[in-house]
Amino acid sequence: MRSESLEFFDKTKTVCIGRFLIDVPETAKIIYGPADVSLPIERYIGKGSEINEIVKSRLLEVEEERFLASNALRKSTSLLGNVIDGGMPYQKIVFGVSKASGSFYRIQSYVQVGNDLFVQEGEAYGEKDDYILMIKTMNSIASKLRSRADGEISSGEGICIDGGFVSETSRLDYENLTLGIRLSEFPDVHFSLATSLKPKLVDSDALEPRLRQAEEFAKRSGKENWYSRIKIYRRGERKIGKWDGFEVLAKKPQQLSEKDSHEFLFVSQGQPDNPLLPVLKLSLNSGLKKNSRGAILPSITDNQAILIWDKITSSIRERPVENIRKSAR
Repeated sequence: MRSESLEFFDKTKTVCIGRFLIDVPETAKIIYGPADVSLPIERYIGKGSEINEIVKSRLLEVEEERFLASNALRKSTSLLGNVIDGGMPYQKIVFGVSKASGSFYRIQSYVQVGNDLFVQEGEAYGEKDDYILMIKTMNSIASKLRSRADGEISSGEGICIDGGFVSETSRLDYENLTLGIRLSEFPDVHFSLATSLKPKLVDSDALEPRLRQAEEFAKRSGKENWYSRIKIYRRGERKIGKWDGFEVLAKKPQQLSEKDSHEFLFVSQGQPDNPLLPVLKLSLNSGLKKNSRGAILPSITDNQAILIWDKITSSIRERPVENIRKSAR
């Protein structure tokens, strides 16, 4: 019989994601996923000193894409294939062409921050007023970006991203952050967190209506018998920190090539336009191998899965911020 002990939670570390903190076992592997900070931003570890070579390589790609250009991007004043200095030292901005529309630039900002390279990307219509606005946004983020060591928890206002911190001196347009947690003791168990700032409530974000739709679909598609065998441990409203949301903790039975596996979900719609209460989505899955669900039998018991879920989810909280502006008065 497998032990129900979770002694690896005796030693934990605190992880910063966005404006929030979460506690995980010290042995856990942290994987920062896609992030939007006004624009999508990606970190390339240890590539900071290679910025010039990487920009040159990108320019070669742009030349191969030039045939896609149309309208303003074909004019003599076009910046297609050009690279300009950004507003910060060690920042370069490259103008390519969007694959979605030849009338739009694909603009990339390359910023060397310490040993790393951060790349932001966005699209703008080919007219000057449009791409100048995009450049201003990229320069603004570059001016606020600094490196952040693993485990570093800043006390200032801003957002934690992979290996970086974006200080907040003015409101950001978008804040979408994702994080993955992999438990060394249970490699097939994946925990994920995602926050998303939205200007209004989006009905499709709510979890409970989606569960009802899944039940109705199962009945219509002849899967009612399989669906009825799903083991539900908890299903209902739950409050995590300041978030009011809905959770379901379930174990799905085997189907076709998928083995039985745990699937735990929590969703809160948060408050519209409130960066301290964004949409919050949490999930835990077992039986994963190479990100394929139900690929192997779960390495954890039902009780262990619930304990892991409760320990991690209950630790999510707002990152304390020292109000510098107030103390400076």
